[in-house]
Amino acid sequence: MRTAAAILVAFFAMVACAADWQKQLSPPQPGPFPSLRPMRASYSFGWSVFTAAKATAELSRTNELLRLDVRGGTIGVVRGLWRMDATSTALWHPVTLKPVSHVVTEVLQNKTVKLRLDFDLNGVTQTRTTRNDETPKPKRFDFPGLLDMTTAMMWLRSQRLHVGKTYRCLTIPEASAYLTELKIVGKEKIDVAGKCQNTIKVLLRAREVNDKLELEPSKRFKEAFAWFSDDNDRLLLRAKAEVFIGSVWMELDKVEFRGGSS
Repeated sequence: MRTAAAILVAFFAMVACAADWQKQLSPPQPGPFPSLRPMRASYSFGWSVFTAAKATAELSRTNELLRLDVRGGTIGVVRGLWRMDATSTALWHPVTLKPVSHVVTEVLQNKTVKLRLDFDLNGVTQTRTTRNDETPKPKRFDFPGLLDMTTAMMWLRSQRLHVGKTYRCLTIPEASAYLTELKIVGKEKIDVAGKCQNTIKVLLRAREVNDKLELEPSKRFKEAFAWFSDDNDRLLLRAKAEVFIGSVWMELDKVEFRGGSS
């Protein structure tokens, strides 16, 4: 009887814990800030003090959906050590900011990896393949309101972003889902893309959600900071993250908005 009681106590405690973090999620509705204008932007990526990769991102509208295409790869000395080219395409609804699909393809020296996320009202179906996979097994994660990283960024920039406010959403960057916390920590001036810009600084923390909907510390990710332009576009200008290999970063090099302004 004592063993059974202990099991019941542990079970209900687990359920309560799962329910607690779900109650902390922010309302999924987009905020009042308008959508990002169609544009083409180029970014540099690095590890510590080394520039390791370049990428371009193009935001457009297609078939009543918003679409973000990203293409890039390693460069210079890093490319000699680790050759990688990658593309991704994300589609989402412009009004609700709900994701439709996200496809990422990475071409490495000895294999090609393709990750596909297909979203519906109940969650997401994930398929991951390599050149050697003939019959990939789809993986299902059911949770309403799940976002990919693109729509999480678009949802965040749509909010009011008052300093001190924390927003929480459930994201699926790759294979696992994460409770993502985004805290507006301040406003700063930074030099980026050849000029000094006013920015909104965001602290990002994430915890992994396991198959039992329990939270676990991420083994690969510690925390990150992101800087959005504090203007009518709220464009991502810079990001820095502490991960399992050290400090990695990305920074805007150039942006051209549809119509020629930048």
